Amino acid sequence: MSKGLQGAVLRMLHADEFRLRVVSTALECGGLMKRVTFSSCGRLPDALFEPAAWMRLWFRTETGREVQRAYTVAGFAPDHSTIDVSFYLHQTSGPAASWAQWVQSGATLDVSVLGSWPFHMNEHDDGVVLLGDETAFPALRAILSGLPDGVRAHVLLTGEHDLTEFIPSRPGLDVRCMPARRAARGFERMLRGLDDERRSATGNQGKTETRPGMTWDCWAAGESSRMRAVRAAVKHSDAVRSQESHIQGYWSLHHVI
Repeated sequence: MSKGLQGAVLRMLHADEFRLRVVSTALECGGLMKRVTFSSCGRLPDALFEPAAWMRLWFRTETGREVQRAYTVAGFAPDHSTIDVSFYLHQTSGPAASWAQWVQSGATLDVSVLGSWPFHMNEHDDGVVLLGDETAFPALRAILSGLPDGVRAHVLLTGEHDLTEFIPSRPGLDVRCMPARRAARGFERMLRGLDDERRSATGNQGKTETRPGMTWDCWAAGESSRMRAVRAAVKHSDAVRSQESHIQGYWSLHHVI
């Protein structure tokens, strides 16, 4: 089955291509998500085994056309023989969620890897600020699981479901949840709190990017229009490294994924 123009462009850019086979599946997060474990007959790219690494999975639509959807690697075996992907089973199911709903062991998916941007925290920063809805939840958990001990983390979960209970506790972790319509204001309040903390610690001095312990990394993903508000809030924050922040629209209210 042809992958169309997108597939041709990825091949031209020398994307890694391989096929995954489903080993097992399991519902998680109260049945809101399905975790699918894959194996590969060949060696998987090393880039997939870093926090929040992602790959392009190819799904067939009802018309027979193949489309790509990006998914985070939610976990992997210590020997790198298998990888896990968590699919959010949203009600307005696109080709990816529909596939995950009914998939069984033995099924296969074609995969392309190009442009994956794993999360790497600046070692001089005080902590991380994370925001995401259900579609970004697997990436949020992957980032948290890869943080060094003692690193502070402020997490704001948005969307239709409260997933706070599915985030393992750790020292220095603050997790909050609020409806998507209030998330932008909640995020702004969170950043203002970090700005106040920073000004207090620096004696009300100006922004000092090189001073350790006074800045935060930011990673956010979710609905595209809401990410624009997040991007604006980060831009006006003294505490967050705006130029190094990762803020990405995963989906649109007007487009089913």
